[in-house]
Amino acid sequence: MRPVKKIRAIAGVTGCVALAVLAHRIGAGNITAQLRNLGVVLPVVLLTGFARLLLQTRAWQIGLRAEGIEVPQPRLIAVRLASQAAGYLMALGPVVSEPAKLALLRSPAGMAAAAPATLFETGAFWFTTAILGLLGACAGAVLLAHARVVWLAVAIFSVGIWFLATRRTLLSPLVRAAGARAPKWLRSAEQAEIGIRSFRDRQKQAAGRVLILDSIAQVFTLIEVASVLWAAGIRCSLLQVLTIEAAGRVVKTLGAWVPGRIGMDEGGAAASFALLGFAPAAGLMLAAARRVRDLVWCASGVVWTAGANQAPLCVEEQ
Repeated sequence: MRPVKKIRAIAGVTGCVALAVLAHRIGAGNITAQLRNLGVVLPVVLLTGFARLLLQTRAWQIGLRAEGIEVPQPRLIAVRLASQAAGYLMALGPVVSEPAKLALLRSPAGMAAAAPATLFETGAFWFTTAILGLLGACAGAVLLAHARVVWLAVAIFSVGIWFLATRRTLLSPLVRAAGARAPKWLRSAEQAEIGIRSFRDRQKQAAGRVLILDSIAQVFTLIEVASVLWAAGIRCSLLQVLTIEAAGRVVKTLGAWVPGRIGMDEGGAAASFALLGFAPAAGLMLAAARRVRDLVWCASGVVWTAGANQAPLCVEEQ
């Protein structure tokens, strides 16, 4: 077994063991009591997830169209789902899903032409994710004055916002330092980064619309958390909802090395609920509903990939 596969397998087993331990600590009775509400929460999570899917895909389509690449939205939805399926069960999923998205798009203009708009939309969604996460971390600082982990979240989201918002290319100094010895892949990566970071200056109107749509998509994640709290009979404030969602985003970031984030999402959700004095089993219900949705999306992506027509379905506008 190759080292990468071995690490992936160990991470997956570790996540499963952690999930089993978590379930044991919470207790089967508490989990069963909360999972009875899954019939109420799951439809909400599926609907909000579908709304986010439509908004993000529409934002992606706007970005591509600004670059002269026209793709029907149904195909973009299918490509997005298929790429998510590719990255879901892999360690460092985004490292897999984003190249897969470009490859599955199969634009006649080439991957290089579609990369700036595609990765700008991804970056815009991550940027709005970091903004919402920072708001949630600040809310946590208000609610949990003695929780040091809150300041770790503030640091993570602040660094992420800076990285995504800066106009300076981060690879150019490396290329200049390497000079003639810079490998070809590094030079190619530099050019790709320049194209992505310059997109908002080249296509200001499209960039603004992408950012707005991705910002609206973030609101639906808060609705998911609020629906779980409501189903569990827990009265909550906006600050508490923001704190729970921010905790989930920190866990997603730190747990990206675990395939499917098995055990990480569940543990993070249960811990964030417990930290605020809520039932940990309610957090487990939120994670379970989101995992079911993710698996449905992945299954849809796999089905589309298996039956996809091999002919290119996107055209470059002249």
